[in-house]
Amino acid sequence: MGEKAKILILGTYHFGLCGEHLMKIEVEDVTKNKKQLEIIKLVEALARFKPNKIAIELSKEKEVEINEEYLKYCSGEFTKNDVVEESSEIVQVAFRLGKLLGHKQIYPLDYSVGLPIEEMLMYAESNNKQFFNNFMSKVQGAGEQMNSIINNNEVIDVFRYLNSHEKFNNDHSDLYLSPVQVGAGDNYCGSKTLVEWYRRNIYIFSNLQAIAKEDDRVLVIYGADHCKILRDLVNDYNEYQLVDALDYL
Repeated sequence: MGEKAKILILGTYHFGLCGEHLMKIEVEDVTKNKKQLEIIKLVEALARFKPNKIAIELSKEKEVEINEEYLKYCSGEFTKNDVVEESSEIVQVAFRLGKLLGHKQIYPLDYSVGLPIEEMLMYAESNNKQFFNNFMSKVQGAGEQMNSIINNNEVIDVFRYLNSHEKFNNDHSDLYLSPVQVGAGDNYCGSKTLVEWYRRNIYIFSNLQAIAKEDDRVLVIYGADHCKILRDLVNDYNEYQLVDALDYL
């Protein structure tokens, strides 16, 4: 009988312009020499985990397309395409690491859902102004802090920050659990937002179960907001052993 699959959940920021929901994060061009050296340092650190599978935040439906681009990347033929941008963390981290380790493919896990954030915010602004102002203040503060950290630190230090337990626990509480109070006893629009967020992460975990088997070492590279739930799911599943990203950063 083999060993439990070891799963490392690596929380990332999106290397392009991101924050399409609430925050706007301005990111320096990672294809420039300085950032390239920093990304190589991160990839070399992650290589110490020795994953035999690398999973990414991209729709499961694009598995064929993304692997066509990955093979082009490995052969030096990668060019601009409609599947993934060169500046994305998928190319810069996952593709780079996969090529370094000689992997034959990359595993997309994502499943999109519609988060009713706008409905929740509109209801809160009209019916619970105190919560709305407090919540938006936290969002603005978190966005300003992320901008500062990303643009004033080396890439690997940003990843250490994003993967700290305090960071993803606090973000989960402030940005996802706190809004559950909005619409309580009425339309439960805050709860609906959390339900959809969990639904997406449970589908991601379902796709992870389909690829992670005995003796595997799987690196899962996902937006840091997913870390809390995905780590909990992995940790609660008897077939898996959760590995702390900070052990390799």
